[in-house]
Amino acid sequence: MSHTLLDKNIYRKFTRLYIIALTIVAFLSILGQVLVQIMIHNQSNDSWIINYAGRQRFQSQAIAKITVILADRGNQVDTAFYRGELRNWIRSWSKYHHELKSGKLTDLNVFVKNSREIERMFQDIDPDFEAVRRSARNVQHELMYPGPASKARIDNDIAFLLSHERLFLQKMEKIVAQYGEEAKAKIDHLRSIEISLLIITLVVLLLEALFVFRPAVYKLRQTILALIDAEYHTREMNEELKSLNQSLEETREELIAATQLKYTREIEEQRMRTAYVIQGQEEERKRLARDLHDDLGQMLTALKLGIENLDGGAEWTPKGRKRLDDIKQLIAQTINEVRMVSFNLMPSVLNDFGIVSALRLLTSQVDASSSSVQVLFHSNLTEERFSKDVEISLYRIAQESLNNAIKYAEADSIRVELLLKRKMLYLNIIDDGKGFNYSEFQQKAPKDRAYHGLMHMKERARLINGELTISSTIDEGTQIHVIVPLPNAKK
Repeated sequence: MSHTLLDKNIYRKFTRLYIIALTIVAFLSILGQVLVQIMIHNQSNDSWIINYAGRQRFQSQAIAKITVILADRGNQVDTAFYRGELRNWIRSWSKYHHELKSGKLTDLNVFVKNSREIERMFQDIDPDFEAVRRSARNVQHELMYPGPASKARIDNDIAFLLSHERLFLQKMEKIVAQYGEEAKAKIDHLRSIEISLLIITLVVLLLEALFVFRPAVYKLRQTILALIDAEYHTREMNEELKSLNQSLEETREELIAATQLKYTREIEEQRMRTAYVIQGQEEERKRLARDLHDDLGQMLTALKLGIENLDGGAEWTPKGRKRLDDIKQLIAQTINEVRMVSFNLMPSVLNDFGIVSALRLLTSQVDASSSSVQVLFHSNLTEERFSKDVEISLYRIAQESLNNAIKYAEADSIRVELLLKRKMLYLNIIDDGKGFNYSEFQQKAPKDRAYHGLMHMKERARLINGELTISSTIDEGTQIHVIVPLPNAKK
């Protein structure tokens, strides 16, 4: 326990020293970055100040030039244009001068604190600035309102302007140079600060390496050696556990494989039994249909002919005649019912012409026999034939679906679709009846005949590698969809 406590104390000590060192390095880095950003901002402002000061020289020269052009009456110039130019130059020159003097550049929203030397130099240049501006304005006034002595006054003002404009240029040149010197001094000061911060950072890193990293590396080396030793023993134990796990895994896989094989065989056997049962049912249906059609149908037909012969060869009382007609009608109905039962058991059209013709005949018969429901059939197939199992299963599913829709759905219309798309055969039975809650139906109706009919339909679909889905909404209807893959289909 004391060893663990000692390790914790060492860990805390190294962590504390490491955090302190990193904090100092981070602080110095951030401080240096802040100073650099401030200096870049100030340097940008200084560049604009120098640019403004340089413009003042250019603008004073432009004012002197335009004033001389206007005063020289021998020049054929556009006086109105140059007067406007002179007025604009004087306004701009005055604005820049006052902004430079105050340090507030309104166009750029920049404020610069002028040094005392710059302020002194602006105080020294102010008289020349005022002299140039006053002389230019006097010349402008004399030209706009000439008098007897205007030419003499203009000449004096121009001479006065040129003398002070030269002094203004010299002093403004010194101001620009002073701005440049001060900007360079700021950069040199920042450089010295950055060098100092770099030295301090390197010293901190050196101390961190001596008092944090080197002891930490030593402790880490000891820990690694201990871990290597523990890993060696752990590897030996892992090898033993691995061999045990491998034997257990092999046993588990064998059990899983045997169980899966058992269930697979049981499922396959159940499917085969179901297929045999359904096949037997279909064979029995076929035999019953043949017996009804061939034997019972012929006997009923012979009975009908015999009664018709009796009708023509004897005299009958009205009451006897009526009873004979009733018997003839009953026999005719029985013959039709036998034919219908025979057709439902195994329609010959299914074997002779295929599923499309069989479904078309089935829907037309259901539509004709029910006056309250309209039954429609649609297919993109014509005379295509499929395997016997597929055709019989789809026919029985459609037959059961129509029977359920007629009995329980209370539908106004039923639509049967048989479509072949991308080697998939689709059978859809859609009605607009009252619908039902399919989830509740599955839970509450295991003993219901309709439930077993639906399950029988699903089993038929599975036997032909198909899938049957049922979706129903109360008051909206029921949809039954069967999808059967047909790899060898042409479409």
